[in-house]
Amino acid sequence: MFQEKIFNPAILHENRLSPRTSFFSYETVAAAMQGDPQASFGYQSLNGLWDFYLGEAENQVVYEQKIEVPAHWQFQGHGKPIYTNVQYPFPIDPPFVAMENPTAFYRKAFIVEDINLEHVLHFEGVESVFEVHVNDQYVGYSTGSRLVSEFDITPYLQKGKNVLSVKVKQWSAMSYVEDQDMWWLGGIFREVYLFSRKPQSIQNVTSQADLCNQYKDGFLAVSLFFQPTTTEEPEERTIEIELLDQENVTVLKKAEKRLGGAKANWTISATIEEIIPWNAEEPYLYHLLVKQYQGEELLEVIPLQVGFRQISITDGIFQINGKRVVLKGVNRHEWHCESGRSLTVETMEQDVQMMKAFNINAVRCSHYPADTKFYHLCDRYGLYVIDEADIETHGMDITQRINELSSSEEWLPAYLDRAKRMVEKNRNHPSIIFWSLGNESGYGENHLKMAQLIKKLDPSRLVHYEGEARHLKALGEWQACQASDVISTMYTSVGEMAEQGERSLTQPHILCEYGHAMGNGPGGLSEYLELFYRYPRLQGGFIWEWIDHGIKSIDNVSGETYYKYGGDFAEEIHDGNFVIDGLLFPDRTPSPALFEYKKVIQPVKITFQLSEQACRITNRFNFRNLASLQAVLQIKEDDQVIFLQELPRIDLPPQEETTIYLPEEATLSLAGRAQAVVTLFFFEESAPDFSLEHAVAWEQAVIDQPVKSVQIPKANAFHCSETADELRITLAEQTYIFHKKTGTLSQWLIEGQALLTEPLEMNFWRAPTDNDLLGSEEFGSASIAKEWEAFRIRHLKERVLAFTYEQRLDEIKVEIRRNSMPISLDWGIELSFTYRLSLAGDIRVEVQGTPFGNGPKTLPRIGVQLMIDKQHQNVQWLGLGPHETYPDSCQSGFFDWWERTVPEMHTPYVRPQENGNHMKTKFFRLSKPSGGGLTISSKSLNFSVHHYTQNNLEQATHTNQLETSDAVAVNIDYGVQGLGSASCGPGILPKYLLQNQAFAFDFQMNYQKEVEGA
Repeated sequence: MFQEKIFNPAILHENRLSPRTSFFSYETVAAAMQGDPQASFGYQSLNGLWDFYLGEAENQVVYEQKIEVPAHWQFQGHGKPIYTNVQYPFPIDPPFVAMENPTAFYRKAFIVEDINLEHVLHFEGVESVFEVHVNDQYVGYSTGSRLVSEFDITPYLQKGKNVLSVKVKQWSAMSYVEDQDMWWLGGIFREVYLFSRKPQSIQNVTSQADLCNQYKDGFLAVSLFFQPTTTEEPEERTIEIELLDQENVTVLKKAEKRLGGAKANWTISATIEEIIPWNAEEPYLYHLLVKQYQGEELLEVIPLQVGFRQISITDGIFQINGKRVVLKGVNRHEWHCESGRSLTVETMEQDVQMMKAFNINAVRCSHYPADTKFYHLCDRYGLYVIDEADIETHGMDITQRINELSSSEEWLPAYLDRAKRMVEKNRNHPSIIFWSLGNESGYGENHLKMAQLIKKLDPSRLVHYEGEARHLKALGEWQACQASDVISTMYTSVGEMAEQGERSLTQPHILCEYGHAMGNGPGGLSEYLELFYRYPRLQGGFIWEWIDHGIKSIDNVSGETYYKYGGDFAEEIHDGNFVIDGLLFPDRTPSPALFEYKKVIQPVKITFQLSEQACRITNRFNFRNLASLQAVLQIKEDDQVIFLQELPRIDLPPQEETTIYLPEEATLSLAGRAQAVVTLFFFEESAPDFSLEHAVAWEQAVIDQPVKSVQIPKANAFHCSETADELRITLAEQTYIFHKKTGTLSQWLIEGQALLTEPLEMNFWRAPTDNDLLGSEEFGSASIAKEWEAFRIRHLKERVLAFTYEQRLDEIKVEIRRNSMPISLDWGIELSFTYRLSLAGDIRVEVQGTPFGNGPKTLPRIGVQLMIDKQHQNVQWLGLGPHETYPDSCQSGFFDWWERTVPEMHTPYVRPQENGNHMKTKFFRLSKPSGGGLTISSKSLNFSVHHYTQNNLEQATHTNQLETSDAVAVNIDYGVQGLGSASCGPGILPKYLLQNQAFAFDFQMNYQKEVEGA
């Protein structure tokens, strides 16, 4: 019975075919070269509308509804998703799952004309267990949600119409080993199709494409597997392999004869001279055609894409084709905000193209094998892949039993089954360099046996498993792993990674997860990259993770799109927005963190030496000569380009460095200029233009960059009036009002119209980021927001100590001293404000602060906030842009003139929080459509502008809860706290903390009714 099987970990399948590699068979060479599965022999897609019923009793099934396949039924209006990170959403009682577990019944009719052929039914992925019937006859059963299951349905078919029925359970014993950090969903979520095979057709084909003779030549071994037969007079067959390059020129053709049925396995091998190797930078693929003939008749052609490469570890260093490689990777869950883990090939290709465009060279399939089509894309575009077994038992850790299932003989078959099916299906892909034993499942004998099985099946690749290194660390034994070929850790701090780099160990070290990209962050990525290039054994890592797992929703009132996360579906238990932790927003818009990562991992290191009119260049590619990129030099003065030139190609081999000198014309352009910005870009030949967006790498040198000034006529004189409560200063058409009791600039009138909606106030708070709020004890970080709350930084109260002013011939100076202290506590900050009003209409603001008492170690920010009239919608600034920058996430900030609107300055994090800061700003202006506007300038400051108040940003849990204010909030900051990645990882590095210590800063404000040319 179905119900009895699903909670028995010993029953992994019934009648499922042995795993095989992914390929299709064609009847002609031309069709094989096209490679369209729909043109392959006997292919019939079963995707589309199916009859559907979700219920309990089989005898009550009524197919009254339709459902799309592939899809999760929760995304089709049936049931609700559940999100947990670690915890199981059911009692821990393996192998049993005590919760509501309805059965999904699927039905689909299809046509078969030739029942004399062998017909195989292919399921790419079904969550979590399922049973198959054809024409009301039981076919088989399978487990393994993210693994292929195939069944021979030939005995159950009839000519013409047939009916396929599938029963799916979301919860099963296998749910205990599929506890990945993601939404719990159910259904036939990957494609379903039929294909046919002729008698004695090739059942399986594997290709081993290696390098030899100092990586110059290729060795190819093609192994074929046939169904054994007992034919008394076996027919002679010819097997031919043909290898073609990308120009379709044959570089190898070899044929051997065999007797049909006489031998089940067959291997043809050859050495090819002067092969072009495959690597992620230059992913050269050959076309391999495997042909079977009977006499002169071509029976079938199987096309494969072959990449020649070699993976090795030498002296503790992981190498591809003999070169040390730094993995600049991401962890990728399969996700789409409107379809969950059911992805189209277009979405997969979009992901791969974006990874390549953002300098990413590696991807970890976290934490399960991906859809087959994804690996083909990685082969073609060039990405190094960690393929990971569909195993995670993280929920067992809650009861301190994390090693239990991984050490249990009862569960060993499930572990081995998942390892074998992954390897057997995906072994032909050159992009895969590691087989991973799973994720966060403790460590036990089952892992060691998995590794042994994998090495037996495929000794050409390395084995990865983070849990073993974690286990050894807990024992205090930093030594070589047995199951894993590499030391793999997650969220290890920069300091500890440096210690690892100093150790004399025999295995490479990678970070399978780091830089947790939850909300605004991560910060501190550049320090990791410095270590990867300083210590040979530290060979990169994988950011967690690629995309936010938000589920698209529409606000019923406003019609606004927002994204749901854990708890939004009335789950009994959930882990909130911990699933919102990607470099992409749910709609696949890049976040600022992705731009930061692109810059940090760029393949060219550029160091300006302007005193020598030179630039030091390091080629960090492993296989590409830098001459493959176009260098472009740009010089700007103010907002004008004064020099722009394509430089001669730089002939620089991989991993080497050189010095280039600026062209004479560029040197002349800089001569005598005290103010300029020099930028060196590198672009691919295919770049559509030489814009920042398309640059592979870039660096800038800023030479005393100027503040754009506007000449303002001087007024004749000030007019001052004073009462007990306020000081009013009028200059021409502007009036400044200072409130004595609060010690603030309370109003600024322009021709009688109020500019300020609230007084200029000191601001030490920010809407906490996810990294501020969450801490990770396991990885050595704490919630810094809790400390800020404990010191009541958001509840500071001001007391005026002194208010004086002095009128001079061409200036009025207003001086205010205040204490700022929190409720119920005795620490605080003594503040000094000096306002200098000039006849030109400028206000110079000088702010000083001195902490006293036993206060917090750090502050969220130090600055002032203005709330100004909301008509000021246009923003222009000179500083880092175009996206937000923070102290530990500013490498990607490009110094230039930028223009945006206030709404565009907001970063739409799924859970609203602090965002939009711009560092190293020398000038910014907020203006009305008519041109009049407020200008702020300084030597260097941080600024941000929003339509939302800090309180609204903090209180809103989703973007549809943000309420547009009647004013524009303007933050002018001396400093802001860094970001870190404490939501799951280390906190902020000390140098990026905003210390609670004495500070002083100044800036200048003025308001112009109109600016010429505005």
